[in-house]
Amino acid sequence: MKNAFQIILLLFVYTYSSNSSAENNLVADLSQDNVKISTNFLGAKILLFGAYDGIQGDDIIVVVSGPKGLVTVQKKEKVLGVWVNTKKINYINAPKYLHIASNRDINEILNYKTRKISEIGLNNLNVRMQPGENISTKEEETWRKALTRNMLKSKLWSLDENSVKLNKNALFRTYVALPSNVPTGIFNVKILHYRNNKLISKERSTINVSKSGMSAEIYNIAQNYSTLYGIFAVLLAVLIGWITNIIFRKI
Repeated sequence: MKNAFQIILLLFVYTYSSNSSAENNLVADLSQDNVKISTNFLGAKILLFGAYDGIQGDDIIVVVSGPKGLVTVQKKEKVLGVWVNTKKINYINAPKYLHIASNRDINEILNYKTRKISEIGLNNLNVRMQPGENISTKEEETWRKALTRNMLKSKLWSLDENSVKLNKNALFRTYVALPSNVPTGIFNVKILHYRNNKLISKERSTINVSKSGMSAEIYNIAQNYSTLYGIFAVLLAVLIGWITNIIFRKI
């Protein structure tokens, strides 16, 4: 019922803006723009819907990106029969969450140059390695592919082509899935309307993902008092180990 009311209101706003302007218009809304993460959080599914001034053959691309920061990729090798991490590469500006959705294959919507310039596509992101890494171009490509593979495996990156549903060149809808391990922060939502490889109109929104309850308190302590939190974690681990040892001795 709430979503139906939002759609009706959205259509009213869209009709009014279309009558007052000769330019192409795009309006969008989210079924939920605040997500609270508690200890039993299993993920969230958010409806993104809107209206656009389109013609046959137009396309809609949705890009949702979370906070950028340090993402580490590690290389494992077998040493004396045991798999261990032997090398790691840090990417300093990688999005910790990324969801790209479209109404058809992005390669059919945009040419390579446009995809690269607009950073649309999992392998078109302008992510940078931490300065000081001395590796060849070929090795850099291998590490970059490993970054994409790891983020896809963790469900923090996703490419969902053919998932944006268009209706009569006027309405669109899709879903944004947030996994249980989603990071906190402000998520930027971009809705892009393309026609013949050219951007016609765009709309921006945000999703606020934050912790709640006990997990929020623990998170705040870890962020604001990192040293004390580290000491407490070590002491707690020692205490648990000592108690476990006593129990097994008695058994």
